[in-house]
Amino acid sequence: MLLPLITLIITLNKITPIICLTKTDLLNEKETKEIKEIFNYYQSIGYTVVTNNNIKEIKKLIAGKIVVFAGQSGAGKSSLLNKLDKTLNLETNEISKALGRGKHTTRCTTLYDIDNSLIADTPGFSNFDIFEIPYKELYKYFKEFNYFNNKCEYLDCTHIKEEKCGIKEALQNSEISQIRYNNFKKVYEELKDKEEHKW
Repeated sequence: MLLPLITLIITLNKITPIICLTKTDLLNEKETKEIKEIFNYYQSIGYTVVTNNNIKEIKKLIAGKIVVFAGQSGAGKSSLLNKLDKTLNLETNEISKALGRGKHTTRCTTLYDIDNSLIADTPGFSNFDIFEIPYKELYKYFKEFNYFNNKCEYLDCTHIKEEKCGIKEALQNSEISQIRYNNFKKVYEELKDKEEHKW
């Protein structure tokens, strides 16, 4: 899931994020429950979360702002723009059953003026790198970690191997999501490897 990586990039660039859940009609009961738990967690740590069915709330959140729609191919960015302005009639596509992911329909970045908001619709992506973050500072961009890292025994705690780690203790107490922590560890190792082996 790319959501943790997207929120890292957004936090790094000091952009105010709004997480929009799209295509909920494609989820079965089990998936709906799992997604709800994930998005409830993001709300609990301070992210604004909406669904694409709540157009009034979305318009209120973006009113008078410059906004960028970013996400994976087939996430529903163009479909959401069509809901925000029914005159646009932008091309959309269904999820590819063969590939299990979205098809590219937006091929260039376009800026739309909708209800006094400037909205950039961008091409979808399947992956991206975040190697501009020093691996020792990665924890700072997981906003919920900052409530617990001051409880670590060591000032240079990596939050990976240490025993007396405030973040790992919060994880054990279910105050930090296991999914988010797993993503932290994965990205940490990737950044560490990249930084230690760069020429």
